[in-house]
Amino acid sequence: MDSDKYPEGHSMQRPPLFESDHFIYWKNRFETYMKEKDLDLWHIILNGDFPSVAKNEVTQILEVVPFKEQSDDLKKKLAKNNVAKMVLYNALPKKEYESIFMCKMAKDIWQLLLITHQEESIDSGFARFNTIIISLKALDEGFSTKNYVRKLLRALHPKWRAKVTAIEESKDLSSAT
Repeated sequence: MDSDKYPEGHSMQRPPLFESDHFIYWKNRFETYMKEKDLDLWHIILNGDFPSVAKNEVTQILEVVPFKEQSDDLKKKLAKNNVAKMVLYNALPKKEYESIFMCKMAKDIWQLLLITHQEESIDSGFARFNTIIISLKALDEGFSTKNYVRKLLRALHPKWRAKVTAIEESKDLSSAT
């Protein structure tokens, strides 16, 4: 049976299942999946829906085409936003769906996911930093506490720069932990 070949989320028919703990990994897999499935869908996720416009045959100016006058080709392109939304819905667990269900456009869903998950939190950054420090200690590559603090402050995302400056100016880093 074909469904036995791929565990859930690893099928070529289903989008990769969302992983908030490994967002960048999921994002890259999802992007590749969408590009392979249909480049128009990826375009819609990044840029929004195709415009419902056409050139006026007399004035040669782009005009919004009323639904009843839209060609079948244009209707198919406009329907792709719903296809892109459905693929995103299928990749997301219920918890994530609850935060994006009000979005009307696939682009809005994608932007919300990027804003919510792409930037590393201070806690996860510190946990990652601690893992590296513990590994260095295991290799007897010791640093002073002052160096640990400086490296952590330097590694923080630029949005934390003002706080880093305040810490550096107000604290004696040689005694900070």
